[in-house]
Amino acid sequence: MLTGLSGILGVLALGVYYSVPLPLPPPNAGIQEIMDFGAHFHNRILLDAWLQAGGSFLAVIFFLSVIYMARGAEKLSGWIAILGATLVLAMSLLDVALVLGAVQGAMNGHLTTVLTCFDLTFVFIHIFPLVPASATFLGLGTLLLGTHLLPRIFAYVALTLGAAFEVLGFVGLFNPQANAAMVLLLSSQEIWIVAAALVLILRIPSEEFAKAGAT
Repeated sequence: MLTGLSGILGVLALGVYYSVPLPLPPPNAGIQEIMDFGAHFHNRILLDAWLQAGGSFLAVIFFLSVIYMARGAEKLSGWIAILGATLVLAMSLLDVALVLGAVQGAMNGHLTTVLTCFDLTFVFIHIFPLVPASATFLGLGTLLLGTHLLPRIFAYVALTLGAAFEVLGFVGLFNPQANAAMVLLLSSQEIWIVAAALVLILRIPSEEFAKAGAT
């Protein structure tokens, strides 16, 4: 039950974060434009940072719980998924740290800090699909193929998502316009988490009830 709830709550937090995106300045924006943006959306930026950090943490807890229930610690695919999930949280917290660094830099009048942190936030979209997301879903998909924890379709979809993240991450390095498709992949990822969480919430109590009736 807690595993499923962590996945659903994580998706809800991230869903709020992604549903109403801030009108970010362009990557080549000047320092004054960035400062004006930060001053106008100060509280919203802080709220988004909280949602991103909390949502990512809950989603990773869900991934690790699925890996644990699938006995992933006994298999290489499980360790790959663990590594990927750890990197997902690390990348998310790094992105949050850069956002908060820009906000704090603006408050302290450190313009170089503001500009540096702002520039680095645009790197996240390139790194996230290349290793963290792809490793997580490729590892999970391979692990789930050898278990009955979730229906087999979840393993196939996870493998598809992992491969798609890797391909899109590579293409996006050379063609920034391809990064627009990242929204579709992120949405598909959230749908996978919610669907898997609901299956676990509905299946595990029924299995425990069946075992209790058999004793």
